[in-house]
Amino acid sequence: MTPSYQRIQNTHLIYNPKILETLSPDLFDPEFWHRSGGVEGEAPGRGSTLFVSDGSFEFALRHYKRGGFISKLISDRYVWQGLSQTRAWQEWHLLQWMFEQGLPVPQPVAARVERQEWTYRADLLTMTLPHCQSLAVLINKLTLSDKILEGTGETIKRFHNAGIYHADLNAHNILVNREGVIYIIDFDRGCQKSGEGWKKKNLARLHRSFSKIYKTIEQISFPKKEWAHVIQGYKTGQDNKTI
Repeated sequence: MTPSYQRIQNTHLIYNPKILETLSPDLFDPEFWHRSGGVEGEAPGRGSTLFVSDGSFEFALRHYKRGGFISKLISDRYVWQGLSQTRAWQEWHLLQWMFEQGLPVPQPVAARVERQEWTYRADLLTMTLPHCQSLAVLINKLTLSDKILEGTGETIKRFHNAGIYHADLNAHNILVNREGVIYIIDFDRGCQKSGEGWKKKNLARLHRSFSKIYKTIEQISFPKKEWAHVIQGYKTGQDNKTI
């Protein structure tokens, strides 16, 4: 798929012409969706993510927001280092590549980058993943099955085999639908890497996420026997070199 590109003064737009015949900046405006009655929900978390519908498609609209201490000073602006280096542009292209390879990610629809001198703001529009729950929700419900844990390991291995590094691999960014299909979302600052060392660190980050959530429920770390199912799934998928 060859994306379409528009520039309106200091605003850069990229989109999938097979989904959107034309692209209006209004699609990135939460107020537009509220006025039109297209808002269907909102996701919790640091970023501002709305679930919206235009009557034909359902989208997830995310505005890039900063985290940590700096967010108290600058909530949603980033240093301009060229369009190709902006977070939305990089994530859109990475998602499109992964989607075309058959990896379980949301299909990217459009992205907007608004430059203002030496800074920019950005938004990303993707297709929604219907009937999904995050692993964080399943942990809190104590309904995270061994099958899902093993499937999580297998899915992560598919991404690692493709050299995909997820900068914030945690239980909130892994979703499972009613059929048990597992997806990974939020590839902000993600990239393709070579080598092996980063893969263990990626898994360790996920383990810390599981432990943090589990500790709020049971006041103990994520059980070793349950984490073993993730590792077992990861090992099972290690010979799957093709996507």
